[in-house]
Amino acid sequence: MFPGKWARANGAAPVAQTGALTTAGEVWLQSITGLSPKKLAAGLAACMRDALDWPPNPPRFRAMCFDVPTLAKVQQEIRPGRAQSGFAVLVRSLLDLHVYASAEDGYQQARMLQDAYERAVRHVVEGGPVPEAALALPPVQPGVVGVRDRSAAAKAMARAAAELGFGSAA
Repeated sequence: MFPGKWARANGAAPVAQTGALTTAGEVWLQSITGLSPKKLAAGLAACMRDALDWPPNPPRFRAMCFDVPTLAKVQQEIRPGRAQSGFAVLVRSLLDLHVYASAEDGYQQARMLQDAYERAVRHVVEGGPVPEAALALPPVQPGVVGVRDRSAAAKAMARAAAELGFGSAA
């Protein structure tokens, strides 16, 4: 997939002239050890799907073998009103959403999201389950809510006005 770029970054072959693995070969071997042919195929397919013009590093490739989306994709998915992949649901479950939403600046939010993302990647790569995807809820349509019981509403408004001192000659 990346013949010239691959050779420049990792060497033409993962084996040195002595027959031992090169450093790059050893790192890649550790990264793909234990992956089934199906998982390896998924990682290669992800390289094609994402139209990568540079080979991923070994940890990123391993994550791609488990269909882990990029952090940028997760950032898009966790926004309100968006459908979320199972992985994005997992990342959200690892965030303290109140602290995340009330963070004073984007840097704090980015750090919290990156931490949750990295923990989710470890969870998935170590064989942990991924929750079901979550569909986006349709946006709430603005409009006037009809009053079901006008008499009860009028009494409630009169009571509130009296308690708050509105409309009185006091």
